Amino acid sequence: MQTKLAQFISYLFHPLLMCFYGLTLLFYSNNYISMFVSSSLKLLILSITFAFTIFLPALNAFILLKMKRIDSMQMHTQSERVVPYFTTSLYYFALYYLFYTIGFSSIITLLILGGGISILLTLLINYKWKISAHMIGIGGLCGALLAIIFKHSIESVWIFYSAIIVAGLIGFARLKLEAHTPSQVYSGYILGFVVEFLLLFFF
Repeated sequence: MQTKLAQFISYLFHPLLMCFYGLTLLFYSNNYISMFVSSSLKLLILSITFAFTIFLPALNAFILLKMKRIDSMQMHTQSERVVPYFTTSLYYFALYYLFYTIGFSSIITLLILGGGISILLTLLINYKWKISAHMIGIGGLCGALLAIIFKHSIESVWIFYSAIIVAGLIGFARLKLEAHTPSQVYSGYILGFVVEFLLLFFF
């Protein structure tokens, strides 16, 4: 039962979903950004974000699977992760450039840039050591939320605390599935948190 729950949590909070979740929380919680962005623009931004950060990376992984370049969508080995991580980071940077060129809020663009940087760092670390991409994703969301609360005085404390609880659940899931060691879980969370917090707080 606990194993199935851990698998469900891992799928529900897959790293690729974190950026989309973050923007959804930003757009549909009580803050000034949500009030000044029209419903149609919110849907457009979320649709484009979904395409670049979820659909295209998933499609890329599926193609690699069909080409037998990876054994499964979970990509258990170091060599299997190289191409998916690299291409996914490119999708993130392309999306950042698109939104930056359009002139969207720095909160939106930096959240995406942080995701791309985190994925690229994950790729580099992956050559020497396995780190939890799941925890990098939720750590990044927590770091972004805290920076937004401090810098922009947005009342999202309850969302931040909820994200902390989710982080604990994800950490439990990855350990339960024996996908990572405790050090890989903690280091992943810290990496994601630090990257997003520094970007959104200082820039």
